[in-house]
Amino acid sequence: MEFLFGNCVHSLSAGLPYPYNVAPAAIPTTGKAKAADDFARAFAEAQLIISLRSHKGWIWPLFEIFKDDTTAPMRIVNLFIDPILKEAIAKKQSAKVGGEKNVDTDDKTLLDHLVQMTTGMEQVLPYINS
Repeated sequence: MEFLFGNCVHSLSAGLPYPYNVAPAAIPTTGKAKAADDFARAFAEAQLIISLRSHKGWIWPLFEIFKDDTTAPMRIVNLFIDPILKEAIAKKQSAKVGGEKNVDTDDKTLLDHLVQMTTGMEQVLPYINS
């Protein structure tokens, strides 16, 4: 996340992953570690769902006709990503109002590049959520 968006979600502070048969209540997490664990789990769950779609082939939408299976995990992922996107877009808009030209591109992230090429979150989100 830090490489792509310039912000760290501290997913490594969540500790080691536990086997599927260990109850989440038995895992002691607090504060930042819990949030990082929530993000990491939701991101992994969304990736798994998307990969399973390819196994179902072109008929995968029929399996999710009443409910998109990625909605719940992506809600958690978006709780982390949306503030980062809003901050990057606000930074671009304030630079534009201030009359700044394009800043040196050596230290830019993928998000900085996407924001420079678009005008708002509606254009950035499809690239990030795909």
